[in-house]
Amino acid sequence: MPKVTGHCLCGQAAFEADGDIKVVANCHCDDCQRATGAAYATLVFMMSDDVKLSGEVGAYDHQSDSGNTLTKNFCPTCGSQVWGTNTARPGMHALRAGAINEQELIQPGVNVFCSSAIPSTPRDEDLKAFDKMPG
Repeated sequence: MPKVTGHCLCGQAAFEADGDIKVVANCHCDDCQRATGAAYATLVFMMSDDVKLSGEVGAYDHQSDSGNTLTKNFCPTCGSQVWGTNTARPGMHALRAGAINEQELIQPGVNVFCSSAIPSTPRDEDLKAFDKMPG
């Protein structure tokens, strides 16, 4: 079981996780593009019971195209997104790859919402790819 640690830009909001990484996904949906200001978001999914959160965070809830509620948690001081949750995946936390200290653990296995990908974004053709979120 890898230990995963991370924090926001200013260090105020942080996490520690002891457990298995369930999946690492690159999400190319419009929401992730807008929320990150990047071509896609890389999310590291771990069981919520394995993740210890610390520091003050703000939260922003919004609806996905499937009707699920997504919550993006961010540091109110520096604005960095550090983790999130999805009502479609109860008991799971999505840690933001850019906030993780152990970068060697970030090994994406899938690209999702490829139908929304910015055309110039390079993608690893060896990874599974889905136009939307797989069921």
